[in-house]
Amino acid sequence: MTSRIAWAALALIGVGVALSQSGSRADDREQEESLRVLVHLNFADTGRQGQGMKNISRILEADPGAQVVVVCHSGGINVVESSRTDHADAITSLIDRGVRFVACENTMRRNGITRDDLVPGVGTVPSGAVEVVRRQQYDGFAYFRP
Repeated sequence: MTSRIAWAALALIGVGVALSQSGSRADDREQEESLRVLVHLNFADTGRQGQGMKNISRILEADPGAQVVVVCHSGGINVVESSRTDHADAITSLIDRGVRFVACENTMRRNGITRDDLVPGVGTVPSGAVEVVRRQQYDGFAYFRP
């Protein structure tokens, strides 16, 4: 009988510890550092690009300190071309909120795009594909593709 009581007491202690740890995980999540998000735009669909801009805004609403880098290459280069984008205002607004947009120089060269053709504030990187991998592997950014 005494051993059953001891086992029951241990089981209750275990449940209590598990519940306290699950509560502390939520508290820890609130104290974690800000998100680091890499947004990958390599598609020409302007509707989907617009949804991506909304996603980025929602990320910043949830975590105003989030570091967000948007890599545009291949078909997605049009989103940062001043003369072709449907999203210049959204991009400018996001840049003002600290989002970094970069265009792939390989794609720019292949399509005859110059830095002057980009939405003001958009930077460049030598290779969009390499930037995507590098940011994830070395800088700890989470990958997001709308």
